Amino acid sequence: MSISMSKIQGYLDEAGVNYEDRDETTIVFPMSDDENKIIILVKLMEDGEYIQLRTLKHLDDLVAEASEEKRIELLKWMLNKNYSSKLGAWEYDPDDHDHHLAVGHSIEDGDLTMKQFLRMFKVVANSLEAIPEMKEVLGIGGISAKEKKRQALLKELEALDDDDGI
Repeated sequence: MSISMSKIQGYLDEAGVNYEDRDETTIVFPMSDDENKIIILVKLMEDGEYIQLRTLKHLDDLVAEASEEKRIELLKWMLNKNYSSKLGAWEYDPDDHDHHLAVGHSIEDGDLTMKQFLRMFKVVANSLEAIPEMKEVLGIGGISAKEKKRQALLKELEALDDDDGI
């Protein structure tokens, strides 16, 4: 048995996910929060008997710009995440420093239910939350969104103090 792209599109439509068809075997869609973004790729392979969801160029080209020592630290981080997770694997290409999270599933004799697909999707989508930690490992970054909000609140409090003449 195999799965069709129309079935995957139906799952995405039912979940309310906006996506773009790249070709007859590939769908892409972006995800982002206030500061970070990823692109998720859904790819049918082996005539629909294998499906893979993965991110494209996590952190864009920041890994390529990092020092060798920092890239090694990121690889250690990725290996630890692989060891501690049941589903999904961090992958790395040393030629272009591309790294991404991938989840694959063989269809072979069965089918892929919406629940299974959404579980795969959630694992890949949640990799967006790992970007601040990955940036920290690389020594890149700056202030997290939480810290920015805290600093903004402190400024508001200071402004209130100044207005009261305190």
